[in-house]
Amino acid sequence: MTNPTKLATFPQCASFGSLDRRRFLALTATASLAAVVGSQAQAQENATRSVAPGWSAADIPSQVGRSVVITGGNGAPRIIREGTFPPPGEYSGLGYQDARALAGKGANVIIASRDETKGSEAVALIKAEHPEANIRFDRLDLADLASVKAFSDKLQNEVDRVDILINNAATAGTPDRRVNGAGLELTWATNAVGHFSLTAHLMPLLRRGENPRVVFLSSGAASRATEMEDLQTEKDYTPLKAYAISKAALLVLARDLNRRSSENGWGIHMMASHPGVCKTFLIPSGPGPDSDFGRNLLAHPERFRPTELGVLATLYAAAHPAAETGQYYGPVNDKYEVGISQDHAAFATADITSRLYDALATATGQTIG
Repeated sequence: MTNPTKLATFPQCASFGSLDRRRFLALTATASLAAVVGSQAQAQENATRSVAPGWSAADIPSQVGRSVVITGGNGAPRIIREGTFPPPGEYSGLGYQDARALAGKGANVIIASRDETKGSEAVALIKAEHPEANIRFDRLDLADLASVKAFSDKLQNEVDRVDILINNAATAGTPDRRVNGAGLELTWATNAVGHFSLTAHLMPLLRRGENPRVVFLSSGAASRATEMEDLQTEKDYTPLKAYAISKAALLVLARDLNRRSSENGWGIHMMASHPGVCKTFLIPSGPGPDSDFGRNLLAHPERFRPTELGVLATLYAAAHPAAETGQYYGPVNDKYEVGISQDHAAFATADITSRLYDALATATGQTIG
């Protein structure tokens, strides 16, 4: 565990909209983390079996010499006091925990996010824990394609390869529908379009990587997306719908890119992961306490697990020698042990997958290859 010294509270934020209690509980229930839909006992047993019982970040093999890029890794830990929101406890970002674990194993880590102050704080805390860590912050705003290109161009001039790319950064949306400077809905622009563009830009570095891996962060919320006809939620916007679509898109994209890598000989292992339900900053900095999300966090804080557990699936995909290319990993039991996750984007046919790729290529003016 970390030993953060700062105490912080989060301002009350606007509601996430009209999300009823049943929909939120469906999202955060244990079944959304790992279970198989249906009543077949064998299917249930298979779905909840861990691929690495007892495995933790301490078991990650040496990453010395490996070059790692993590988007959104600036969520340094905060201790929340009694009487504030969110409920008391330690909260931190998933990307921060990824960076902390991999830097602690000797990787050369770049935290890429919008906020330089928070990013620098995250770097300082990790270096305090691991004095020999090779870690730094670079600015990256995924909602701004010019920023994505600037970051990528800078990186091309600084490193000769990227071995691991963790597409972790995310926003859970805003109470009302908002767009970026290019007219793209902000959740879609940040979570999906920005990561597609970044991955496309970094392909030359990834193809020069040693056993290169790309991990896309999806979510159990992806199961709330049942189609991809309204990617920018122009017809029916809610924060949950926008978030669900973007996270389903990342899962579909990971599988599609892995297929393309295999067929075209890129040599890059594309995978996806999800963290379960963890004590991150998405609810405090997004929907806030005056929302169904916030009220359920207050009523059921025990459902939200430490981020050190939530990142295990991502770290397994990024660094475990036995991780399978094209797979989707997540917590599969109450210990948050890593296993093959329930398919949260089972609706995605080959046609839907192709149209999604085309939509992202059009939005960015890029292809991945």
